[in-house]
Amino acid sequence: MSKLRAFINISLVDFSARLSYNIARTPLLPLFALALGASPSLIGVTVAASTITGIFLKAPAGALSDSIGRKRMLLFGACIFAFTPFSYAAAAVAWVLVLIRLIHGIATSIYGPVANAVVAEIAGGEKGKYLSLFAVIKIATNALGGLAGGWLLYVLSRGGDYTIGNFHDAYAICGALGIAALVLAIFLLPQIEQSSGNRRLSDAWQKVRDGLKATVKNRSILMTSSMESFQNMTMGAAMAFLPILVVQQYRFSVLQAGILWSVVAGSSVALKPVMGYLSDRTKRWKLVSLGMIVCALSFTGFSLTANYHLLLLVAIAFGWAEAIVTSSTVSYVADLASEKNLGASLGVFGTIADAGQAVGPIVVGLLLGFLSYFGSLSIVSVVILLWTAAYVVLQLRETRA
Repeated sequence: MSKLRAFINISLVDFSARLSYNIARTPLLPLFALALGASPSLIGVTVAASTITGIFLKAPAGALSDSIGRKRMLLFGACIFAFTPFSYAAAAVAWVLVLIRLIHGIATSIYGPVANAVVAEIAGGEKGKYLSLFAVIKIATNALGGLAGGWLLYVLSRGGDYTIGNFHDAYAICGALGIAALVLAIFLLPQIEQSSGNRRLSDAWQKVRDGLKATVKNRSILMTSSMESFQNMTMGAAMAFLPILVVQQYRFSVLQAGILWSVVAGSSVALKPVMGYLSDRTKRWKLVSLGMIVCALSFTGFSLTANYHLLLLVAIAFGWAEAIVTSSTVSYVADLASEKNLGASLGVFGTIADAGQAVGPIVVGLLLGFLSYFGSLSIVSVVILLWTAAYVVLQLRETRA
């Protein structure tokens, strides 16, 4: 099979599965939790729950794919994408959403490292280009999911106040899309070449240990993963609280909240291929550092204005920051990882990155119990700027060594 054909197949499978997942996420999820009476801290935990699953499962999932094959892991994940959305109708209280999200997160825990490993193997020496294009697929589902989720809730509520039943109907539609994605995976995944040998299942746990050891010993992988983690921290917090800030504080509609999130994701989609091209032709750590500075400033920017047009500009900057950072981090880690431990290394990278996305909503939710949106977001931004400065110093020292 040609490189392009294999890439198109895995991209179609990933896009269809993630579209269902992202419609279920923002702005539907935080608004659903709010409608069920969740506090800011519980909303943060609810949004973070699926990412918490990733912290524990991405490394084993990547390692298992090295041992039993990428196809099996991806088909298992597709089943979870397909059937979990129907369980949201059982959520009558907010804490049940946390349990459902923990289960739903298993799917992305598999697709993150395993699909990236498939693409990295397809790409060969063009990892920056292909992984950036593949990341565009992921972020495109973020953009479409936010817009579709906001539109669905708007239509189901007929432009008025939404009810719990409206959320149940929206999640049923997500489930239907998930089943369609599973059917697509069944037909397309068999055409993706098997990427690993028939190793014993017991070898997988050794690969997890090997991947962890390689990450801890390689300072560049560890620090680069931490930068992705901090960037994900802001994305996770924005995913949880930007819709609430826009709807509750600024008094915009749920559709406008969905559009704003889609602009964040859409700007990242538009700019990521360019950033991926640049990351193959310059020092990746320099792009990462620039992206983190833009990320910190734009993150606080959401709390500085209630003007919708200015919020759109901030959203574009925030999406650009994600494009800069994520186009370089995963490619850099893939470059540094050994071929035999590629899945495990990307799984460990995903675990560290997910830790930030999980912590972000929880930390901001706790801060909002004591501070304003400006105070809460500013604290996170200052920490990011300080960590970025430390990252730059470390990279300069390693360059001179």
